[in-house]
Amino acid sequence: MTLMKLPPVRDRRPLAVQVYDSLFDALSTSRDPHAALPTEEELTRQLGVSRTTVRQALALLEEDGVIERGPGRRRHIAGMAPARLGTVVSLEAMARTHSPVVVRRVARTPSPATEWNSRLLEIQRGDDIVTWESELLIGDRIVASALEFIEAGHEPVDASDEATLFAQLGAQYQAKAALTSLRLAPYITDTRRIGSPRKEARTLVTVTFTAQAPGKFVYLAKHVVDLSVVPLDLFATSSAPDEA
Repeated sequence: MTLMKLPPVRDRRPLAVQVYDSLFDALSTSRDPHAALPTEEELTRQLGVSRTTVRQALALLEEDGVIERGPGRRRHIAGMAPARLGTVVSLEAMARTHSPVVVRRVARTPSPATEWNSRLLEIQRGDDIVTWESELLIGDRIVASALEFIEAGHEPVDASDEATLFAQLGAQYQAKAALTSLRLAPYITDTRRIGSPRKEARTLVTVTFTAQAPGKFVYLAKHVVDLSVVPLDLFATSSAPDEA
């Protein structure tokens, strides 16, 4: 079954990013909430790119929870996880562990909004945004990473490199920010350095969500977490673990 007709992609951005945006736009406007995607061969032909590029874009869509595998391994639009009511907390506060957790910001990138993040941030494609990439460490082991997106004008002033973006948005925003969308998916690409060596068992998941305080801007996050080390609670009210 063919879900969509797609024109070839060709602009100055990496081809996998162009394919991602083209597919995300088509999937977001599909009238069938569980429609199947065309095959890799068909997408390669329609978009005029290599099968490797198509697979890279599909892997990112799957990681973001936009698509998932169904019967016969056919990809289709993923359902949204139920958005529980509650106050969202920072990644470091989500981690329910007795061990000290250290945050290390590794990158801050201003850029134009893409098709994906502009829709989720509820802004126009091409608007100025800022992306923070941070790592959570227990000892010298990276147990989670955070990609956080925000419209450029709302970035905290004099921000620290030792806390996530959400942790620095101000007490009023944090207290009132509610979850507005949530996607959970297995982590299937290897672009971020999470967890232990491959010989050890890992349970990596991607948690992509948006949050918004009433009348305020939208915050977007994409966390990758090693659940075999750090269990998460999106709505934890304290960073301290429960007592036995």
